[in-house]
Amino acid sequence: MQPRGEPAAAGERADPGGHEQQRVLGRLLRVLGEEQHPPTDPADPRLHGGEQVLERFAVAGRGAQGQRIELVGRQVRAGGGHSGTIRSVALPERLGRLRRVDRIGAGAFATFWLYHDDELDSPVSVKALADNWASREDVTERFLEEARILRRADSDHVVRVYDIGEAAGTPYFVMSYADRGSVADLVDEGRPLPAARVVDLMAQAGRGVDVLHRHGIIHRDLKPANLLLRSAHGGPGGGAGGGDGDVRVMVADLGVAKAMLHASGLTQVVGTPAYMAPEQAHGIGLDLRADVHALGAVAYQLLTGRLVRDGGLGSLASPSLPPAPSSVAPVSPAFDTPLLRSLAIAPEDRWPDVASFVVALREALAVDRLEQQDALDPMAATVLLRSLAIAPEDSSPSDPSDPSDPSDPSDPSAPSDPSGPGALRLVMLSVLMLLVTFGAAYGLTLALR
Repeated sequence: MQPRGEPAAAGERADPGGHEQQRVLGRLLRVLGEEQHPPTDPADPRLHGGEQVLERFAVAGRGAQGQRIELVGRQVRAGGGHSGTIRSVALPERLGRLRRVDRIGAGAFATFWLYHDDELDSPVSVKALADNWASREDVTERFLEEARILRRADSDHVVRVYDIGEAAGTPYFVMSYADRGSVADLVDEGRPLPAARVVDLMAQAGRGVDVLHRHGIIHRDLKPANLLLRSAHGGPGGGAGGGDGDVRVMVADLGVAKAMLHASGLTQVVGTPAYMAPEQAHGIGLDLRADVHALGAVAYQLLTGRLVRDGGLGSLASPSLPPAPSSVAPVSPAFDTPLLRSLAIAPEDRWPDVASFVVALREALAVDRLEQQDALDPMAATVLLRSLAIAPEDSSPSDPSDPSDPSDPSDPSAPSDPSGPGALRLVMLSVLMLLVTFGAAYGLTLALR
């Protein structure tokens, strides 16, 4: 589909602010949102957040000229004759020391296979470019660049690439195998996750995204399906999403990643509308805050069980903030500000980086845990405060027979007891918030070294 913009009338002034272009783009997105039919194939990635790819070409003209849309998955509509069903490649039974086990699935431009490394006795995943895209030089280069980026990242929270090759003209690369599925499997369970679990998943994903950012890479398509889960010990495990602490999150699928150096001049609009930042609809001026938005959208969905937007392209025409998490799910209001700030429409209103967002989530979790306690034990609070060397300025005991004692309970004008349960609860909350803030910042600093 290649919509044409109307030629400018004679003497019509140019629109340097791009308002007309945005208006036409909005109209196009709304039409597409109305015309798109929902997929019925369970393997169709559009069922997981409405994955779609828009590509913009640098052409002269106004409005939406030169834009085209590729609906990736089972049905692909693209210029250049690349339309129809994505055809997978049956990779050889052997790839060197690797033995083929099974087909894992298919993505937008590639298929995934499970192989076994006989020498190391461990499973690996092999990603192969679909054969009907292999003739596209730009797609092939994007595929190989993904392998290079993953190789350079070298993080426990980014999928590792072990080898790269070609089989019968099909490029492929060997990478980590996610034996616990992906965060999308947790979403498919259809219920919100506990706050502590969500914060742990986002903290791990944040480490991986931060590594990419420090390498000058914007992911541009963070979503549950691209956050893979692997047993922390590296071996096979149980079902997707086991208990906290035994699963490692790995950021994957950098097929649409882009170097920050060239981000201001992007000529492609790519991503998944349900998670992508609003500015991605225009394909220009992207920075790492686009990934902050996407990670916030994932966290919002995990906490509330709801998408930030419905996943259709039409939702990008006039984006708006979703409802506060606490208003749509049993979530502490402490999470409202961190999440809504990550999802701000304007990039400058978001958290400046992923690390800041993760720290805010950890602080919200600390408040959430305190809120869940009906009351603090005054004796336990006193012990904690004394252990922290917090004491009143005058610790001398009062004499109940002293008429000048302001703590006389019979005097209605006497000030309330500053060491009462309410005061202790308030002081303890303040102390814990300080400890959490400094502890989270210090821990994050160590983790990012």
